[in-house]
Formats: sequence, structure tokens, C-alpha cells
Amino acid sequence: MTDDLPVRIVGERVVTKPGVGPVPTVWLPLHGQVIAELPPRKGNRRWLHETVGIRSPEFNGDQWTLPRSSLMRLVTAAVDRYGFIVLWRDMSTLSQCTSACLKATRIECQCSCLGAHHGQDAAGWFERVGDAVVADLGECIRTGVVYGARGSDANAVVYDGELAGERYCVDRIGRQNWPTAAQFMCASCMTARATVWDHCHTHGFVRAPLCNRCNTRHWRGWRPQYGRAPHSRNLDDSYYRQCPKHADTWRPCSA
Repeated sequence: MTDDLPVRIVGERVVTKPGVGPVPTVWLPLHGQVIAELPPRKGNRRWLHETVGIRSPEFNGDQWTLPRSSLMRLVTAAVDRYGFIVLWRDMSTLSQCTSACLKATRIECQCSCLGAHHGQDAAGWFERVGDAVVADLGECIRTGVVYGARGSDANAVVYDGELAGERYCVDRIGRQNWPTAAQFMCASCMTARATVWDHCHTHGFVRAPLCNRCNTRHWRGWRPQYGRAPHSRNLDDSYYRQCPKHADTWRPCSA
């Protein structure tokens, strides 16, 4: 880990650079359901239900209890929504890597590689930003892994509706023909490389690639001390019209 990363794990704390904002955290125990803590935001339950595809997300205090099978979708959707997600994982120290591990396409892993080799044969929609071993629990080791949007070696270009009319999804199969958002400039400020795919929460269509700063500035209910990005004078919300149902006056597009 280096100090210039936007999100770092220091000890058992998550440290973010200014402007990144709060980052969701998820705990994957050795057995049982996934425990998630999401930054406070209106509509979290609806997001988990409609976007992540969880039928009945359970909320207790400040934590969500979610099905273990939803982990892949949750990480993909969270990277699009927040830019980063931290995954705490309890890994068995006794098991060994197998060919199933090396060829796996999901991030759930309990073998001794701690996920380092998991899914290396397939391209994903997010990548490891950094990780750290935070505790040795005897039969298992607890690690922290930071995931962020997958980058691209291509020079960023202006978005020209490459995903126009495409329904937003977080399933790997549904995204297999999608370009990465990082191939484009942010469609809002046009001054930074995009990192995430924005979509209309009302109608469910992909709209445009955005940088993390522009993607988070529309969140309602947050105060500056909670990490909401300051107003950008370069903001251009014309990308809203990329939603095929933007003209629907009865159900206006979401911000």
C-alpha cells in the first residue's frame, strides 16, 4: 500500500483522500450472510432491492444483512455508485488453491491465496486497489481489500452514446460487451477521466460515464462534513437526455 492511493487500509481503519467521500464497507465472514455498512443516503433499501437485486434486504442499526450470493453484484453496483468499496474477508489458512479457484469469476474465496489468484483468468468490471492483512484469527485470517473501477490504457475519448438504450445491470454476463467507463472523459465536467457508469434510477437505463466527483455531487441529504463533493461550475447535466425516457413528465429522471 502507498500513501497516494485514494482509499487505503491503515490498521483496521479505512482512510480516504479529500474529495473521495465515505466508502461502503462489507464483511464476508467464513460462514453466514454478508454484512454491509453503506454511507447514509435516502433510497439505500430501494437501491439494494432494484439495482443489486436483493429481494428483502434486512437493516439492523447501521448494518445491512444480505445474502452471500449477492456479493458479486453488490461490489459491482457499489463501485458504480460510490467509486470504491472495502471488503473485509475471513479466509481459511488451511485450504489450498485449486483450478476452480484460478478459473473462478466470482470474488468469494476461502482458500489460502486470500483471493490473490481468484478470477485471474477473466476480465472484471472492478479491480483491487490495495489490500492488507489486519488480523490472524488462528484458523482464518481477516483481510481488507479495496475495490475500485477498472481503468483502461486507452486514451480517454468523449462519450458518444456507446451504451444508449442499454439497461443498467450489475451481472457479469450482462456487461460482457460493455466498454469500461474509464475509456471516456466524464460526460458531466469533461475535465477528468470517467470512472463509473451513471444510470437513471427511475427508468433503469445507462446514461453516461462520470468521474466519481460528478457522480456523487447529486446525492441529497448529505452535508459537506459527510463528504459531499462541492459544486462544480463546469457541471453539464445534458447527459440526462441519454435516458430514452427522459421526456416522461409523469416519472422524471432521477438525479
